[in-house]
Amino acid sequence: MLADAPPEARDGLVHQIAAALRERILTGALAPGVALRQDHVAAEFETSHIPVREAFRRLESDGFVVAYPRRGVFVARLDPEEAAEITEMRAALEALAVRRSVPLASAEHFEAAAAAIAAGDASPELDAWSAANWRFHRALYAAGGRPRLMQTLDGLWLQVDRYLRVVWRVADYQPHSQDEHRAILAAYRARDVETAERLTRSHILDAGKTLLRHLAG
Repeated sequence: MLADAPPEARDGLVHQIAAALRERILTGALAPGVALRQDHVAAEFETSHIPVREAFRRLESDGFVVAYPRRGVFVARLDPEEAAEITEMRAALEALAVRRSVPLASAEHFEAAAAAIAAGDASPELDAWSAANWRFHRALYAAGGRPRLMQTLDGLWLQVDRYLRVVWRVADYQPHSQDEHRAILAAYRARDVETAERLTRSHILDAGKTLLRHLAG
């Protein structure tokens, strides 16, 4: 048991528990609506309920679980309203990141983005492809030198990843998305801010529309 461990050890365990549960939710191992039992999770990780409760709170703040008084904690269901809101936020904030980063991006940023595209092409597994997808966008946006913006986008990605995996599973969306990545990277290389912004917004909004059509069905 780590109930009496120093704060840094408990925080590490909270992160471990939250990361493990988040991955299970993303992969579908924990389906929407499934109850998460504190005692079961505590037993699995050989700890007390304290770090488990904190892990649940972190997952709730990221939108992965919902907690109901006297009922418990459940895997959050896919909510069309939330999906629409996240899509709108991404479109606005990533457009800002594009405008900031296109003039400042270096050959190193372009190489990192191209490597992420190649990794996506070579990734048959959805987990690896998802990671490569965000790595592509992040490699370009990082050139803007806006850490608070990047922190916000990282948080949005954690929330939208679960939704986008639905699109990728049901719509065979990866090849289309990869083609759009290549077009965005070409606009970056040409220092074409307007085209890069337009393509990025379209990339995000089109995926959002596909997702909402699926959720509505």
